[in-house]
Amino acid sequence: MIFKAILRNNKPGYGQVTVPFPIPDSEYDHTIALLEDMDIGSPTAQDCRVDGLDGSYPILDQLVTQTVNVDELDYLAKRLDSFCQGEIEKFQAMASKLCLSDIKDFINLTFCCQQATVITDFTDLERIGKDHALTVCGDSMSMEMIERVGGRTVALDLIQRGIGVVTPYGVVYDNGMKLEPLYDGRYFPAYLYGLPQLGIEIKAGQDGTAAGFLCLPCSDKQVQRTLERAGSGGQGFHMEVTMDSLPQQVSSVISLTRDGLDELNALCRAIAPLNAEQREKLDAVVLLARPECASEVCQLAENLDQFDFVPKSDRPEADSALTELGYVAYHGSLTLEELMMENPAEQYQQEQEMGGMA
Repeated sequence: MIFKAILRNNKPGYGQVTVPFPIPDSEYDHTIALLEDMDIGSPTAQDCRVDGLDGSYPILDQLVTQTVNVDELDYLAKRLDSFCQGEIEKFQAMASKLCLSDIKDFINLTFCCQQATVITDFTDLERIGKDHALTVCGDSMSMEMIERVGGRTVALDLIQRGIGVVTPYGVVYDNGMKLEPLYDGRYFPAYLYGLPQLGIEIKAGQDGTAAGFLCLPCSDKQVQRTLERAGSGGQGFHMEVTMDSLPQQVSSVISLTRDGLDELNALCRAIAPLNAEQREKLDAVVLLARPECASEVCQLAENLDQFDFVPKSDRPEADSALTELGYVAYHGSLTLEELMMENPAEQYQQEQEMGGMA
């Protein structure tokens, strides 16, 4: 958790609710339902008044008394959740220097504050100089080049130029940083948070303008809200997979033109808990069963315990089919075709009942 926010409706007659950010996926639907009961929590409108903030970013107290969108708070917290201590110092110092108070500016600052230099302790000039050189040159500096930097000389030159600005979070040097409007108040820039199985970008218009981004698996409510934020419930938009960490054979089956977001989300949710061996086993099962869509692969993933798998290097004693990855044996009561149906348990019950009547 990065911070807790006390939120309420600006209209009289409503209470308050305290929400942790980032909102855990398991709590997202419940949290949105609580907000909706207070007539706030819109996917697009800034309708949540911030009555208080509690967290490790005092600079965000600037948001208190403001009205913001709940997903803006969630996105900002996710961005900050990846920050190291140095980035935390840079974010707060630059926000103070620029006198930022709007959540849109705070979100955009997360994408560029890394360019700044902040000095909180002047006792180690060698380290300060090397850190500054690395900040300015970025990834273009090798470890050998960093070692050759005269850190003390660089630090003294920086300090003596008198271009630093004193803030409650240290002396900050912006190094020419520009606050670019990557977040325009509507569409969040693509950002991979957590350990997603799929990253899907929603694009609009003939020019393919980015209109939304999803990390799957996520809450079903979050899928709906992202489409609403993109506009028209996602109609008239097309989608592209920009990140795919699904097992190889699973990836070869799914299709954005055929599989819906709900089916893909359910598939990613079924695969996310699998370890490396289980993912290899699922790939082998896919080769055996030859599913044709995401929902069928999802059924296989959810019923993986009905298959035995032995890597190709080991020959099993039981009867099994040889796939590219190894030997797979299915020992379930349904046929593979029945197993891959949406409700295999119901199908089995119906067959048992019909058999009993016969």
